[in-house]
Amino acid sequence: MKYLISSILTLFLFSCNSTKRNNSLTYFGGQVVNPRTNFVLLLKNDKVIDTLPLKPDNRFIAEYKNFEEGLYTFKHANEFQYVYIEPSDSILVRLNTWDFDESIVYSGRGSSKNEFLINLFLQNEKEEAKMFRYFYLNEADFQFKIDSLAKKRQAIYNEFSKNRENITTGFQKLTNTAIHYPLYRLKELYPLYYKRAHRLKNFPDISSDFYNYRKQVNLNEANFLSFYPYRNYVINYLFNLSYQQKEKDSTKSDITINLLNAIVENVKLEDFKNALLKSIVIEDFLKSESTCSINKETLNIFLDNCTDETYLTQVKNLVNDSKYVLNEEPLQDFEIESYNNSILNIKKVIKNNNTVIYFWSAEHMSLEYLTKRINYLVKKHPKILFVGINMQPNSRAFTSDPDLNLLDLNNQFKLTKNSYAHNYLTSSYPRTIMVNNKGIVTNGFTYLDSQKFNSELNKLEKN
Repeated sequence: MKYLISSILTLFLFSCNSTKRNNSLTYFGGQVVNPRTNFVLLLKNDKVIDTLPLKPDNRFIAEYKNFEEGLYTFKHANEFQYVYIEPSDSILVRLNTWDFDESIVYSGRGSSKNEFLINLFLQNEKEEAKMFRYFYLNEADFQFKIDSLAKKRQAIYNEFSKNRENITTGFQKLTNTAIHYPLYRLKELYPLYYKRAHRLKNFPDISSDFYNYRKQVNLNEANFLSFYPYRNYVINYLFNLSYQQKEKDSTKSDITINLLNAIVENVKLEDFKNALLKSIVIEDFLKSESTCSINKETLNIFLDNCTDETYLTQVKNLVNDSKYVLNEEPLQDFEIESYNNSILNIKKVIKNNNTVIYFWSAEHMSLEYLTKRINYLVKKHPKILFVGINMQPNSRAFTSDPDLNLLDLNNQFKLTKNSYAHNYLTSSYPRTIMVNNKGIVTNGFTYLDSQKFNSELNKLEKN
């Protein structure tokens, strides 16, 4: 079946472009089964370089001149995967959104290297999950496990490359990163997890040889900024530095502040540095207290060192949004629109109910995840009313996405264009507000994945 699909897709590509076949041209296209939007994005280092519309048969195709070799990302709805494209490649991808990564099939010129990459990606995921059981091992035994995996992965690449000519230096470098950096990441995690496994007070003593690989690591590799194995390694390296600082110096007890300073000191690529600073600040905001807030020193380090105006505005808006709805105060009324286009007020909808109001947008959250999470919470907390509000008034997801039908549509709304609630949603980040049966806010800013969410729900149920 796999080869039949590949043959059909290849025929599709060249039948559609039979008059345009030219080795100087590069093609990227394919087919999306069960699409969630009507387009596919092609990105380079997290920046959109092309939007490829789906045709009525859910196929897409694009032709490029003077294409630059490198790692790209294709994205559909909230899912993404990598594709390595060289000039004159004619790559097609077929995927099913119901099982995104596992369903991907590549075909056409340049497909073999991408089949190799996706298989390596899936294998890394499986092997890494198993490796977490070995963090209790001493340094030598843990290193032996790492070396064994490295040899196994390298052997797979050697077999792949044995009968292939013209493997580019860029692809070799990417493959080396895909093979080794997930293993380097596990070594950065080792001291912390060994400490937890043995319930130690301090980090274990680690020999300097354990980190020899760091001599080969470039923390400012511009070509791999969006590549998950690379990016994830850098983040865990910086976390390890931050925890080590805390261990050695009692005055540096705040991991977030240590981490922000480590980013500033070690990451010199502006885009990468800015993205890391923003992600750490937002993560700290979300994990702060039961009601989300931000540490002043954390915010100041971010504001002093981030040079991206969009990120600066987003974080400032997030901080201001969090101050807008106060705990132990009545919820300000705001206008919403129902699924059948009726205009209502939130106070009428939630009257006399302990309520969780969750604001969401398809930009930040997949509807598949949202429906699973909400249906679980509704079942677990039947005495609480869960009200979903789409923050985007013109969103297609509100009317056309089949996943939304898995929720109770009587409790699904969207904001009207002039709703008062827009005042505290300026960052566009999802937020959740809890209100008791007297209309008083018990938590003005939390989120559905908060570690403290369940305890907050239990408090609300007791009202």
